[in-house]
Amino acid sequence: MSLYACQDKISMTRLMRFLVQFQPPSIVTDEICTACDFNRPGKTCLRKLEWVWRGEIFMAKKSDYYHLKKQIESEFVDGTNGQSSKSFLDLPKTEQQSKLKERLKKYCQKAYKRVLDKPVTELREAGICMRENSFYVDTVRSFRDRRYEYKKLNKVWKGKLSEAKASGNSIKIVEAQDMVVLYDSLQLAHKCILNSFYGYVMRKGARWYSMEMAGVVTYTGAKIIQNARLLIEKIGKPLELDTDGIWCVLPGSFPENFTFKTKDLKKLTISYPCVMLNVDVARNNTNDQYQVSLESFSVSGYLASLPADTLVDAVNKTYETHSECSIEFEVDGPYKAMILPASKEEGILIKKRYAVFNHDGTLAELKGFEVKRRGELKLIKVFQGELFDKFLHGSTLEECYSAVAAVANRWLDLLDVYCELLDYISESSTMSKSLAEYGEQKSCAVTTAKRLSDFLGDTMVKDKGLLCHYIVACEPRGTPVSERAVPVAIFETNPEIMKYYLRKWCKTSSDVGIRSIVDWSYYKQRLSSAVQKIITIPAAMQKVANPVPRVIHPDWLHKKVREKEDKFRQRKLVDIFSAFNKDDLLMKTGDAFTNNHVMDENVEDLEDFRNKSSSVKECRPIVRYYEVNNEQQAVKTNGEIDALRQKTDPSENLLKQSSSLQQNNENIDRNVDYQGWLESKKRKWRDNLDRRKRQRLGSLRTSHHANGVSERLGGVTNRKEVQDRTGVGSYFRRHEVTLTQGHWQIIQLVPSSENGVLFAWVVVEGIMFKIPINIQRVFYLNSKESITEKFPGRCVNKALPHGKHSHNLIEVMIHEDLFRKESKKLAALLADPEVEGIYETKVPPEFNAILQIGCVCKADKSTRKRNSQDGWSLNELHMKTTTECSYLEHSVSFFYLYHSISEGRAIYVGYFPTSRTVTVVVVSPHQHRELSPSILEKQFREACRTLSTELPPGDRIVFKVDYVGSVKDAEKILQRAISENRHEHYGPTIAVIECPNSQLLRSGIRVLDDFPCVSIPANARDSQYQVLGWQQNAAKIGMHRCAASAQWFNERISLAKYAHVPLGNFEPDWLMFTADVFFSRALRDQQQVLWISDDGIPDLGGTTEEDTCFADEVHQPTLTYPGAYRKVAVELKIHHLSVNALLKSNQVNEMEGGGWLGFDQDMNLRSHTDNGQCGFDESTASAPALRVLKQLIQRCLTDAVTSGNVFADAILQHLYRWLCSPHSKLHDPVLHRILHKVMQKVFALLLAEFRKLGATIIFANFSKVIIDTGKFDLSASKAYCDSLLKALQTRELFEWIELEPVHFWHSLLFMDQYNYGGIPARTDEIVDDNSQVDIVSSWNIAEFLPKDIQDHFVLVVSEFMYIPWKYAQKQAVSRASLRDGNLCTPSITVAAAETFESHMAEYLKGEISSYFTGKILGIVRDSIHHMKRINRSESDKQNSHEVLQPAGSIHKVDAALEFIKHVCAVFSLDQSVQHDVLVMRKNLLKYVRVKEFAPEAQFRDPCPSFILPNVICSYCNDCRDLDLCRDLALQAQEWRCAMPQCGQPYDREVMENALLQIVRQRERLYHLQDLVCMRCNQVKAAHLAEQCACAGSFRCKEDVSDFRSKMQIFLSIAIRQKFQLLQECTSWILEV
Repeated sequence: MSLYACQDKISMTRLMRFLVQFQPPSIVTDEICTACDFNRPGKTCLRKLEWVWRGEIFMAKKSDYYHLKKQIESEFVDGTNGQSSKSFLDLPKTEQQSKLKERLKKYCQKAYKRVLDKPVTELREAGICMRENSFYVDTVRSFRDRRYEYKKLNKVWKGKLSEAKASGNSIKIVEAQDMVVLYDSLQLAHKCILNSFYGYVMRKGARWYSMEMAGVVTYTGAKIIQNARLLIEKIGKPLELDTDGIWCVLPGSFPENFTFKTKDLKKLTISYPCVMLNVDVARNNTNDQYQVSLESFSVSGYLASLPADTLVDAVNKTYETHSECSIEFEVDGPYKAMILPASKEEGILIKKRYAVFNHDGTLAELKGFEVKRRGELKLIKVFQGELFDKFLHGSTLEECYSAVAAVANRWLDLLDVYCELLDYISESSTMSKSLAEYGEQKSCAVTTAKRLSDFLGDTMVKDKGLLCHYIVACEPRGTPVSERAVPVAIFETNPEIMKYYLRKWCKTSSDVGIRSIVDWSYYKQRLSSAVQKIITIPAAMQKVANPVPRVIHPDWLHKKVREKEDKFRQRKLVDIFSAFNKDDLLMKTGDAFTNNHVMDENVEDLEDFRNKSSSVKECRPIVRYYEVNNEQQAVKTNGEIDALRQKTDPSENLLKQSSSLQQNNENIDRNVDYQGWLESKKRKWRDNLDRRKRQRLGSLRTSHHANGVSERLGGVTNRKEVQDRTGVGSYFRRHEVTLTQGHWQIIQLVPSSENGVLFAWVVVEGIMFKIPINIQRVFYLNSKESITEKFPGRCVNKALPHGKHSHNLIEVMIHEDLFRKESKKLAALLADPEVEGIYETKVPPEFNAILQIGCVCKADKSTRKRNSQDGWSLNELHMKTTTECSYLEHSVSFFYLYHSISEGRAIYVGYFPTSRTVTVVVVSPHQHRELSPSILEKQFREACRTLSTELPPGDRIVFKVDYVGSVKDAEKILQRAISENRHEHYGPTIAVIECPNSQLLRSGIRVLDDFPCVSIPANARDSQYQVLGWQQNAAKIGMHRCAASAQWFNERISLAKYAHVPLGNFEPDWLMFTADVFFSRALRDQQQVLWISDDGIPDLGGTTEEDTCFADEVHQPTLTYPGAYRKVAVELKIHHLSVNALLKSNQVNEMEGGGWLGFDQDMNLRSHTDNGQCGFDESTASAPALRVLKQLIQRCLTDAVTSGNVFADAILQHLYRWLCSPHSKLHDPVLHRILHKVMQKVFALLLAEFRKLGATIIFANFSKVIIDTGKFDLSASKAYCDSLLKALQTRELFEWIELEPVHFWHSLLFMDQYNYGGIPARTDEIVDDNSQVDIVSSWNIAEFLPKDIQDHFVLVVSEFMYIPWKYAQKQAVSRASLRDGNLCTPSITVAAAETFESHMAEYLKGEISSYFTGKILGIVRDSIHHMKRINRSESDKQNSHEVLQPAGSIHKVDAALEFIKHVCAVFSLDQSVQHDVLVMRKNLLKYVRVKEFAPEAQFRDPCPSFILPNVICSYCNDCRDLDLCRDLALQAQEWRCAMPQCGQPYDREVMENALLQIVRQRERLYHLQDLVCMRCNQVKAAHLAEQCACAGSFRCKEDVSDFRSKMQIFLSIAIRQKFQLLQECTSWILEV
């Protein structure tokens, strides 16, 4: 598009100065920044800048990639250079990747017809360190400043050149011209060098390569140009955008330059547009965090240019911060004209192609045209060279285009007359590769090279860099242009040779002269294309007729021109409005107001919406008047007005009267007689209001008349129905209609005495019913034959568990009684070889009903009406969501029963919120009365205040106290109270019961059978009464439970809504039950068969797998790194590791090459093979169930995050316990193993990320990790910890893992998780000489020392921690006193830290050799004297008691030796003083006369541990791992929940059964273990071989001594905890 205007070029010539702000080494990652010592709160040394990453993606899917990878891994690759073929896996990694990439490209090309998909962009952030060494920055700055000097000198010499030309001195002119050329060349050279800095950054092999830096530079520059464009669009019009500038058109009235006179009378000229843009850049891109140090100043020579206050101390690594912005715009121009070509395709713009002219007519800049390119068609080059300056001719657009059209017509004429244009129509192209490397590629250059080799020989074209000079021939016709290229060199040879080859190439026998073989139409098309781009299309877009008529416009341009010239085209919204005079506008408004009332009088008012007459059956046409071009036109809808409505319309006459009145008042001018005009309008408004009222009354009369007729017609037929609406029959019929049409809110499903029948307590429209529901047994029979006669059913298509193949899966539905009768036949069918398995036979009927109908359902519309006592089939009920019908939100009350009993004493509490009464019955054999209503009321109010609950609304609560002598009397009183409450308050009522045995209570209080009963888990501690004062304590607990009952009831209703489970059907472990329900429904939604069972072994069709996994088979990894950590350590608690592992399983699977979950997760496992187990491991076979579980957890996570659902969050927290618990109905050991495997991988990657971020691992398991921060200062360690956690949260693989800092330690002495000591950090962080320091000592090994020296051991170890820490504190205080308080962030260099650690080690060595050696020696001496005075009988008794310790390995030796071994073992944890500890140990052992390397002098852990995982509390659902050997509370027989408000005793029987399963599993693994070679450690493969192939002997993988030691631990646990069955089992194993 050509424009004549004043163009400016606003160029960002100093874009490379942006590099001054940062450099490639300053791009820091989280690993670098987190470990940095300057990483403190409020740091300003890190600047975040955005950049855009772009990546290309292959069209193939992930499954395609895995298929290709599996395929190529099984192939052999031909060797090169005569080598034999190799396996793909034997190739180097780079070669494997290249071959796999090549195979993937070919596959994409064949399968998807393209290789790459659309590029993907992603906005990322890069961190830039402001304190990096500035060598790179200073280098760029020096080149930049030197270029500015050369540009300044260039301007000076340009001025001298002008003066020399004015004086006419030729010598000075020549000198000035040379200097101008010199300085211009120098500044251009420096510009190229500066640009090469960016190119060097983007070169992958460069030393300073940084993709992030290059991305930040380009993205920041793009944002600056985009912001500048937005600013220019508000002022003028941008024409062309480049990476470093904008060509634009500014209005002539816009200010351009301003000149100021300074105080020294110098002139300063500024460009106003440039200043505007620079201000915008300064606001958005100024770096206020730029930091400098003394070292960077001295290296760069930039010292003098900075203010004096930036010179700070470089030894202490302190920096000064100031603002920096070195990006500036410069304005070039204005210019006379700019020529922009147009594209031949619609909607496409041509970039970076323009020509700019100065005011003197010279060409200022030319970019992108063919005239500047090498190898282009000379015809186009010459044409463009003659054309551009013609745009400057003429004073109008028509004259301009006529001038350029003359040039175009002249060149078209030359082609029409076929002049000798060989030099103009020839093209040239240089081949970058040799001809052989191009292969089958087709192009004009390749064809020319091949034809040159025909008559010049192959040796002339074998090398790369061949210059191909050719023309395009017209023969052979119909072939592509690339096959019609003829080398120009053929025309310079012998005419006979020329004719021979031209006839051969052109495949013609006619004349082969140059004029006859040239494809003139091709060159006309090339020239016409250039004419279209530069002349005709821009002219048409500027509404100028085609200046070159012989060059036809494209079709799309004809359409666009017609649209521009179309008189009836759609106008813009702004074209409809125009400016009016104020008085004319008021007059037109008044007329429009009047006209609108006239034309809308037939339109129905909104008030008449519900008062429609009988004529509403047909649409009433409306006539509307619109004013178009000052003429009124009527637009009528189709149809005619109803004749009946016209006759009965009472407002027709009024309409005529109002219209005549309006005509009389039309002549009243509002500006002349406003009051008269207003009165006329008011009369009209009143008339319209009266008319509408009459119209509504007429409509009402019409509708009443119609209704009366209908009533008379139907009165005879409905008389009987009206009579039946009253009486007892109508009451039951209403209930039938209610049950059929209403929503059932199911409170509880109760089993009945009849098989296959459940009673459902439901609430329908405020009425509670007890309805029997018939449930059929549904199971699936997988048979290789068709449907059997014994169990007829229908074939279904569902996935079987563990990837088993579905042959003919038959769904059988039979009655429960028949199912139980035919159970033996079902068992016999499993022996039939044609029956693969029978599934879902262990699904309880109640659980199946809960899955199918949930807590809200509705009867099918096709069901008949029936009484509430009639049976309903489960298939007639359909589940509804709780959004369709709210669940138990209105008209549902409850009463609460509490009971506790102990040794004939008991207390019963009945709490009735509706009647506001509390009945307390005390069962006391002695009739001792301690309770009164006032005491109970006080206790109840205190409980409400403690729980922050409100008292029930209404009057005062009535408390009743009764004393009885037996439980039966108490149950009678409660039954009477419940009956009275039922008679006083009607409506749905639920009984909430909390007692040790709810079935026993319900058998004693028979009235409870009339209510749905919901049980609360009872706390066994409530039934442990005191000897004295037990009544008040028991009553206090009962009042507390009563006050909390309403809150528990509301929470359980919310849980029932979320889980869609009836309120009374939750099991005691509601978390596991809810997870089972969710997972079962999700599996059924995905058409998968369930494997529900009640024994922890999945139901796989009646067959059990051999590798059944028990709880102990999956071991939790534990990493322990003993040592003395004198720097600050932190303990982090890990949350949601299992959830994160499950959600990121696909990502982990990709990292492992798709080997865990199968390489193709999209494939259908049921259709691959006839044998379900063939070809798939357990991970691949269970992949469908794992995907369903992943989707379920994703939904729970969404509910927990977005909605804040506490139940979803609890399910996520207990996910791993649910998967590994055998008590789960859907327990699957395979899913447990898969998830555990993924958790191990994620856990290992998490620890690797910790190490990468600079942390040192001390201890780690699935639940917590302890790390050494490497910081001496607590504030620095906290800042490091915060930065560490933020960095981990940004990792996609650890997206859902939460790390919570629990404890900070100034110093930590760590042996294992049960033997450690440390100095915990306090929150105030103030440690004075007089302040008390807490030292934590948790040493389980001290429990195995004699009681007399345990305190000495703890004291010595505590001093070993405290003394070095106290020394470090004093050193820190001395360093802080030497530092100036005004300096910025302090830092400890590596050298200073090493020096400090060496000084501390030397100090500690001195303390060991002097203080600790003397103190331990004194303790040993006293212990020896004390032991001599102890009676030998007491010593033997103590040793016999110690034999029962878990380890069972402590010898009968003196206490002094054990004390020396334990203390030295703890001291040797510090590696820096280990040699001195060995010397001290040697001297101490000499004192007790024990050799240094004697067996009894070696330290061994006296107590190996055993951890029972995932022990759940039955009351508060707290889950924890119990160490049965080291936990002091368990050793003291206190097997209780450790939660402060709970204290519920653990179920010892359940724990003993879990231990028995572990023992049996370990025994089985010991007997089935492999044999391994003692030399090469390879597993024995041949069954009959006596020796390995390496001639080594075989041994058992697990030695018998190790197995016996493990069994001995279980025996010790059984003896100590009195587990008789476990003791018998382990004793029998050890005896065998």
